Amino acid sequence: MAKWFGLGSLFDKTQRIDEQLEAFRPKKERKRSIEAKRGEGFEDIDFILNGQSNSLGFNSFYKNYINRPFENDRDRVRIYREMSQYPEIADVIEDAAMESTQEDYDGRIIKLEIIDEDMSKNGNISANLQKEFVDLFYDKIGLKWEMFNLMYNYFVDGKVFFERIINSARPSQGIIGIKRLPCETMDFEYDPVTGRITAYYQFLSGSPKKPLSIEDAQKDPSVIVFFPDQVSLVHYGYQGATKRELMGYLEKVKQPYNNLRLLETSVVIYRLIRAPERFVFRIDTGNMPKDKAMKYVEKIKTNLTKKQTYDTKTGQLTHEPEVFSILENFFLPQSADGRGSQVDSIGGNPSGFAELDDLYYFQRKMYKALKYPMSRVSSLQERAEKDILFNSGQMGEITRDEIKWAKFLERQQMRFCDEFTKIFLIHLDLKGLKKTYNLHEGNIRISMTSPNQYRDHMKQGLLETSFQNYNALATNTEFSKYWLMKRFLKLSDDDIQANIDSFKRDKELVPPDDSGTSF
Repeated sequence: MAKWFGLGSLFDKTQRIDEQLEAFRPKKERKRSIEAKRGEGFEDIDFILNGQSNSLGFNSFYKNYINRPFENDRDRVRIYREMSQYPEIADVIEDAAMESTQEDYDGRIIKLEIIDEDMSKNGNISANLQKEFVDLFYDKIGLKWEMFNLMYNYFVDGKVFFERIINSARPSQGIIGIKRLPCETMDFEYDPVTGRITAYYQFLSGSPKKPLSIEDAQKDPSVIVFFPDQVSLVHYGYQGATKRELMGYLEKVKQPYNNLRLLETSVVIYRLIRAPERFVFRIDTGNMPKDKAMKYVEKIKTNLTKKQTYDTKTGQLTHEPEVFSILENFFLPQSADGRGSQVDSIGGNPSGFAELDDLYYFQRKMYKALKYPMSRVSSLQERAEKDILFNSGQMGEITRDEIKWAKFLERQQMRFCDEFTKIFLIHLDLKGLKKTYNLHEGNIRISMTSPNQYRDHMKQGLLETSFQNYNALATNTEFSKYWLMKRFLKLSDDDIQANIDSFKRDKELVPPDDSGTSF
């Protein structure tokens, strides 16, 4: 766990925060095995560009190649969070987070599967691993309540950092919790050859400067350095020009979002300026000179738009514009020959607020960028709300866009499950169980509850088809029932024998009635 100091001593070099716990230091054996697989190529384009930048001054080099990616990342996160406040986007993100973290029938969000056959048959190992899994993720981490927040922040920021906390005095207790770290304060260093992260940084100042090396970061009191196994990073997987530019879920939504906001603003402005009805005052100025005629018109304008009013708070008379006076009746003199001022009206254009096809176009485009099922969106063309019926009980009603949405959410769940697998193995390693059971990532699988039941729908449809084919051929004497069971019902020999034994068991448990038939 971290060593805590008061705010006054936070930046004291003699009492700097040191989060690099020895229990998380990479093992030498693991480091040698990684180096053996590293190859000779470079994954980091920044590393290659930096080698060609000797002609640049240090300040220009630092601004363009070292500090700029992190500054862009902070701005990107800020824009994502502004976008997430937009009602349509906020609704989609909340739906994605809720559907990704829903519980199964047993009230579990994630579950552990032991896919190694030898381990799964060993009841003692299976029971111990399931016990440690429940103790870590449900009791210590409280993932049942924490998972929604992690998933929501993941969809908004495009990534989520959280620290794996242990008791530094007793590392053998394993991981005792996690703590989410604000992504705008985090950065990482990685090997340009292997592409593996070598250290994480957390900046404690408002205007951070990325250190040139891990050693420089350890000397800086405003930077917290973490070992790679201390921090979990789950990101959307969409990278920009360099490996450091981690784009988020909302990256492809920016263009339709900006277009939609501009159109909405223009529609409101048009509604306020062009839609209202207006008056045209034709003021008779007779044979007045041009300058006197303009002064006379201004005088009439002032009389019609301003009234002398009494302010009860200050006790003074004011001449403030009275907008509603324009809506009053006007009494203008007219000569005997019919000459005089006139007041005409010009109709507004309220239909401009009803013709919003371009607005609907960019709204649909934004939903497509969010990968949201269009079947859930209101029927914009008909200007009416349309309720979508889910789980109506009829198989085959699930739409294609619902399947695509479910598969998209499952990919995001897999990113968290991969990280949870690493956390679980580190937890078992600290407790000594990983070595005892000779565990690795290929022995276990951590999965989350499926966002919807489209897989069950598909399985049920295939099962119904198989039974229909079996029943159609079972009465045909040219086909063996044994072969039909193997071919269409996919039953093994053990399943067929268990079915035969079950008939005998039925006769023992269900006695026949008086007519000689069994219930």
